[in-house]
Amino acid sequence: MPSNLTDPTTELTSKQRRAVEALLTTGEVSGAADAAKVSRDTVYRWLKQPVFAAAVREAEMRALDDLSRVLVRLGRTAAGTLAKAMTDPETAAATRVRAADATLSRLLQLRELATLEARVQALEAQAGLDEGR
Repeated sequence: MPSNLTDPTTELTSKQRRAVEALLTTGEVSGAADAAKVSRDTVYRWLKQPVFAAAVREAEMRALDDLSRVLVRLGRTAAGTLAKAMTDPETAAATRVRAADATLSRLLQLRELATLEARVQALEAQAGLDEGR
């Protein structure tokens, strides 16, 4: 997804920047209002402003990117845990079956996502939307 070359938070006041950060950490308008020392109505009004809303979306995207990296790192551990549960003869059969089922389900989901991504990229290329990647 293309990102803006400008950081939307540079156009925000310090109170708005605190509210953006608090929206990510607390997930609540009340928490953001408390952190920014403004009313909830003010935060709701800011959320309707394009620059503030863009800053919130950008912060959410950065947070999701960070979490994705953590999950990728943990993926090997999770796969190892599933492999151990599926192959350890000391593990109950029901647990081994559940581990196998979870593994196959996730594998199919991953395949579907990869297929969809390839199809979207092909469609974007046909439409001339892949420039700048």
